[in-house]
Amino acid sequence: MIAIIGGTGLANILNEGKEKIIYTKYGKAKIFESDETILLLRHGLKHSIPPHKINYKANIYALKTLGVNKILAINSVGSLKKEIKPGTFFIPNDFMEFTKKRDDTFYNDRVVHVDLTEPYCPSMRKVLKNILDSEGLEYNEGTYICTEGPRFETKAEIRFYSKIGDVVGMTGYPEVVLARELGICYSSLCSVTNYACGISKNILTVEEVFETVRKMEKHILNIIKELINSNFEPCSCKEAYEKGIV
Repeated sequence: MIAIIGGTGLANILNEGKEKIIYTKYGKAKIFESDETILLLRHGLKHSIPPHKINYKANIYALKTLGVNKILAINSVGSLKKEIKPGTFFIPNDFMEFTKKRDDTFYNDRVVHVDLTEPYCPSMRKVLKNILDSEGLEYNEGTYICTEGPRFETKAEIRFYSKIGDVVGMTGYPEVVLARELGICYSSLCSVTNYACGISKNILTVEEVFETVRKMEKHILNIIKELINSNFEPCSCKEAYEKGIV
């Protein structure tokens, strides 16, 4: 079973299936279930949940209880490099996080050290790249920097982040780690919506972000549909979790 976690600007185009509320010991999660997949909108239908207030643990745990073994996260990001252009896609192969107060592990009462040599499922990433190549869509790979939000970053922060990463966003962490802690394959498809503060000469606005996402909607939907019907090679995501248990 594959789940899609939708982000900024995608509530309208991904809202399909029957609505269901899943209650977990970490809180409740709202999903939309169809024959082919499960959709979870991390910001809610009306985009009312800010990135630092999302109940990531409830969301990931709810998907696990529904039998999900693969998650494709859709994220919007800002580019830290001039060569990574708005309107293109980005597939993270690593991350660094600079969040401050997020509950980012299921294991506060036991010792589990999960391996994150490849935090994003290599099998899913390979399929994503094949789809993007076949569609003739431009994309880059690299390191995703996750910040706390909800504000955009300062010029000084971006100068620092650009030395260690390629794109910056607010929702990629702790989803990726929580999925690994439950043995779920996780990959991210990022829409590059803008240049980060200080790289662009203009003031960054929310409308700029949403406008770019709207232009990419058709491609995102096609990629999701192809991914759902794809075959995946074996991977070690679940093994990384199992071998981390003390």
